[in-house]
Amino acid sequence: MKLIYIYDPICGWCYGFTPVIQEIQEEFKGEISVEILSGGMLLTANRRPASAMYNYIIEAHKQVESTTGITFGEPFLNEYLRTDDIMDSEKPSIALTVFKHYQPENAVNFAHDMQVALNYEGKSLNDIDTYIPILEKYNIPVQAFLNNLKEDDNKYAAHQEFNIVQQWGITGFPAAILEKDEQLYLIARGFTSKARLLQVIEEIKNK
Repeated sequence: MKLIYIYDPICGWCYGFTPVIQEIQEEFKGEISVEILSGGMLLTANRRPASAMYNYIIEAHKQVESTTGITFGEPFLNEYLRTDDIMDSEKPSIALTVFKHYQPENAVNFAHDMQVALNYEGKSLNDIDTYIPILEKYNIPVQAFLNNLKEDDNKYAAHQEFNIVQQWGITGFPAAILEKDEQLYLIARGFTSKARLLQVIEEIKNK
């Protein structure tokens, strides 16, 4: 069986849901493989300066925190959201595509590290310096990785992920799909508790 986690690096609810997926991945090691795809939530016309999102996020983050238990950092809420940095899904999505060439088994952890850099530390995911300490954590050669970020092939691969997600009709994030015997089951649409996910996975396993 395979669990396909569909997220977006800029999505606040995904920031709260990724730790649930990390726990599921750990719990079913050797039994269920986990793949992560980027959804492409903020691209082209949907992109916004952080400051334009301030009023929305400063309220919405409270519900994410109370529902998921995750914490948004002061540098994100009170510094980053006052800047004109463009909230854009493309570069971190390409970064995830590149990372998967190196350590696919750690892709969910890398995705969460990017989310922490943005939502807790208030760092821009457009800035290559944001990625350097994360890459060092995984012992990935920094310059080679940054060179790969610029490659058209990797940009194309990230956009292919966006297209797959779109073809599946998934327009909201996070989401999760369980694949069993070539059948796809949508097991999460929006934040879903670990207890609920475990219940659904058991039901599908026993089909």
